[in-house]
Parts: sequence; C-alpha cells; structure tokens
Amino acid sequence: MPAHTFKTGSTFAQDRQGTVAIIFGLMFLAFAMVAGMAIDYGRVTHMKTRLVAAADAASLAAGNALLDGRLDDSEIEALALRYFNSNMADGGGMFGTHTAPSINVNRPTGEVIIDVTATVPMSITKIAGFTEVNLPVNSATRFDQRDIELGIALDVTGSMRGQKLADLKVAAKDLIDILMPDSGQLNKVRIGLAPYAASVNAGSYANTVTGHSGGGHTCVHERGGAERFSDALPVGINKLGRRSSMNCPSATIQPLSDAKASLKTQIDGYTASGSTAGHLGAAWARYLVSPVWNSIWPSASQPTAYGDSSTIKAVILMTDGVFNTQYVGSNGNSSNQARSVCADMKTDNVAVYSIAFQAPGSAKTLLQECSSGSSFYFEASNGQELRQAFQKIAQKLNNLRLTN
Repeated sequence: MPAHTFKTGSTFAQDRQGTVAIIFGLMFLAFAMVAGMAIDYGRVTHMKTRLVAAADAASLAAGNALLDGRLDDSEIEALALRYFNSNMADGGGMFGTHTAPSINVNRPTGEVIIDVTATVPMSITKIAGFTEVNLPVNSATRFDQRDIELGIALDVTGSMRGQKLADLKVAAKDLIDILMPDSGQLNKVRIGLAPYAASVNAGSYANTVTGHSGGGHTCVHERGGAERFSDALPVGINKLGRRSSMNCPSATIQPLSDAKASLKTQIDGYTASGSTAGHLGAAWARYLVSPVWNSIWPSASQPTAYGDSSTIKAVILMTDGVFNTQYVGSNGNSSNQARSVCADMKTDNVAVYSIAFQAPGSAKTLLQECSSGSSFYFEASNGQELRQAFQKIAQKLNNLRLTN
C-alpha cells in the first residue's frame, strides 16, 4: 500500500479545503437575518405611521365637533370612527391588523381620546424568535382652555338693508352658537356687540363717556387729542364727542356678555340705516375688550388685563362699504382713522379679524390692513360665504390643538 494513502493526524488538522464555503454559509445567514429585520422594521414603521395619522385625523375631527356643540357624544364617536376607517382605507394594503379604536369623549375636560393597537406579524425575523410586534397608539385632542373676550363691530348702515342684513344676522348668530354651544364650554366666553352706522349708539353709557356734554341723545363719535386712536379712559380731555345733528343706529352697544340668548335676540333686532363711520365701530369693538374701560362697564362685563395668558382678546370688523363719515376733521377721514385704531389695538395683542361683505376694492384694502394678517381677513360675496367667514373665525378662536 502506498505511503501517501493515509494522512497523519497533524496533516488532517491542517487541511483548509472547504473553509470558505462554511464561512460564506454563516455570513449568508447573518446577511439574510439583517435584511429580514430591515424588511420587518419597514413593515412596522409603515403600519405605525398609518395608524398614528388615522387616529390623529379622527381625534381632530371629533374635537372640532365637540367644540361646535351640535353633536352628542355618540354622534361624535361615530364621526371619529368614520374618519379613522377612511384614513386607514387610504394608502394601499396593510402589513398587519388593528383593533377597533377606543374613542372616549370627555365633555367636562373638552378632550377626545383615541386608543388603538395594531399587530404586525414578522417574516424572516421569526427565525430569531420574534413572531409579531404590537403597536399601541394614543391620540388626544383638546382645545386650549383659554377664555375668550370678543368685540364685534357690525355694519348696520343703509346699504345693508334687505338680504344683506338678513345674511349678517344668520352669520353672526352662527359664530355665537359655535363659541357658546348649548352643551356648555369649559372656558369662559364673553361677546360684546358694537353695531355702527353714521355713529354709535352708546345707550345708557353715553353720558358717562361724553362727560354729559353735547345734549341728551345717545349718539357718540370720536374724540380729538393725543389719545384719539387709543383706548384711553373717556374722561376729561379724553371724553368722546356728541352733537345733536348726529344720526344714531337704533341698536345700542352691548358690553361683554355670556348671555347667549340675549346676544342673539339683540342681533335679530338690528335694522339698517345711515352712512358708514367704520372707525367708530372699530374703536368701540376695542373698547369692549379693553381693561382700561373697566370703570365704565358693569362688573360682569369687565375685561381681563392685557397680557393675561389665559385669555384671548379679539375683535371682528365687518362692513360692506367704504368708511365715509367722520366728525373731527383734524383726525383724518374715517378710513385713515380706522387704520390708526386697528394699529393701536394690535400693539396690545388684540387679534383683529375683518370681513369684507360684497365690499368695493378700497374697503377690502382697508380691512386687509386692519387685520392681524392674511389668515385674519375674509371676503364674502354672498350669504353663504359670510356664514363661512364667521364660522372660520369662531373655529380659530376655539384654538383647537393636538396634544400628543
């Protein structure tokens, strides 16, 4: 037998034939595991992204409905479920399953909370003993529970007669219904009304704000002097003007109030006549939310201090025409006075919303300048668009936000 037929033990131990194949096999398994984990991670991420988006959309929609106040809890839950299912149905197939969402409407706290869990089965990662991944998702929507103080300057001039005034009444009452739902709200909402035409009818406040000067009627106009565009207290040299030749709207000033029914009744009683002293509407809307005027208003209508982080102060200035009536010539025309009034109130962080209702170009320009920005300005060419403008302002004031 040839001597080379058998290998010695030491020779056998030193044989390296087949080593590369073994190493390659082990590396292939490692690469396959890494690739499988990447695939499964992508499946999990995709599922969670869709689940979070659907839950957030559902909670936001439900939160809006809760603040709107016209749906009961079961209707809000049904609305949230429709939004969730609709969003989960979009975007192609899913890599797992999910439970039915748990929807909790907490009316006392103003919250809508949605909990849902998805299960994503693993593919190659099963080799490592991971069969599935559970994904719990929570989405909660609540509104920032700040109080709202809102002064509304409404145009009741002669050009608003007929359908325009009817449209305005519906739109303004829509805003009140949203901000003051029948079901109640956690935050404190008070609204003041400043109807204006050729002047403002200060009603029982006329003597106080004019220093008992200018006759016994209740029509008031702007003041002169250094404080003519500010909210300085109307006493002494800063008292407001009054003269016997002025034409008054029949509707009077309403200080801040939370009496929803009374506010709507007052709006229903508005009639239209006279020219347009729009700067007076802007000024009085500002006076209604000004803490400087607290000695003028009854205690229940006194605004909070400027800078109070728990309170939103805002005014709405609405018109269908050019501001064309003024009384103190040295102050400038009504449009320029309105610009100055708006600029001054914005320095106190009063949010200025404006609505041009079938208004000419110059009036639109003025209202854009008066507003606190492009998202605070609205145009309406018909009654439905006017309602939408007031509704959008109410929704903005409710300040809905996503908490997680």
